[in-house]
Amino acid sequence: MKNSHTIKAAVLALSLILISGCAAIKPRVDVYKNEVLNDIFYKDEALAVELSLIPGVNTSNSPYVDAVRLMYGDYGSLKGYGAAFSAILGAGHKEKRAYSSLLEALLWVYAEEDGPARARNILNDFSVEKLLDEAWGGFSDERWDEWGEVRMRLSTPAIAAYYTRNGLKYIPERKDGKNYVQTPYETLLTAGGDCEDFAVLIVEALEYAGYVARLFTVDIVAKEGEIIGAHTVAAYWEEGKYYFIQGFDGKYLTGEAKGPFDLPVDMAYYIAESIDGVPLRYYVDTISQYIEAYKKNER
Repeated sequence: MKNSHTIKAAVLALSLILISGCAAIKPRVDVYKNEVLNDIFYKDEALAVELSLIPGVNTSNSPYVDAVRLMYGDYGSLKGYGAAFSAILGAGHKEKRAYSSLLEALLWVYAEEDGPARARNILNDFSVEKLLDEAWGGFSDERWDEWGEVRMRLSTPAIAAYYTRNGLKYIPERKDGKNYVQTPYETLLTAGGDCEDFAVLIVEALEYAGYVARLFTVDIVAKEGEIIGAHTVAAYWEEGKYYFIQGFDGKYLTGEAKGPFDLPVDMAYYIAESIDGVPLRYYVDTISQYIEAYKKNER
């Protein structure tokens, strides 16, 4: 009898363990609109969230389903792509940007007919410029027509500078008195502008992406005292340092981000000395402040 009771107790205990174990297994709940995103979600929730934010990915008929599947296969492989993916996902202010535009660019490459091999080549020797050269091409399709869409993609200073250097052209300021400050949308329509037009576009994009950015204007004189003119760039502040972006490759300055500088006056001297001048004064403006000053002929 003792053995019988012992066996029954053991069976009951085992049954309770099995029942409690089954109760702990939660049924899968699909949180996204296509299967591949849901599969990734249950393996790497953070990556699934990043992917779902990219326009066109989290839809039931997403054109990127195969590209996402291929990319995730490489993401989880042992091919040594970890550093590249970390750089892609870590670029910019993650908590403030609309989405990872570098991850979007990589998906665009994967989605092309010969894309996977090209994407793996990028990941093997990653740089922002190499990725965007492959993904963004000549800015000729409809993905570059709307400022709202373009603005979301320009989510870091390096990305914004790449776009303006390669997608826009410098157009000198008009001399007939009819010059004015373009909106970013107008700069897209004309595919270019002068220094303040570039600066306005970059500042608006960086502010949208969570950066502290302003227009930075320097009045420059020659070392002999003759007035040379004024130059406006996009300046931003990060981790206690100042940087600026001209946005186009000119005679004296190239378009990529310059810095770090300890103080705004250091930027002013750098800009003025690049054309063999000295700064007379400098201004730091929001976009609206700059436009108002410009209308009053104060910039």
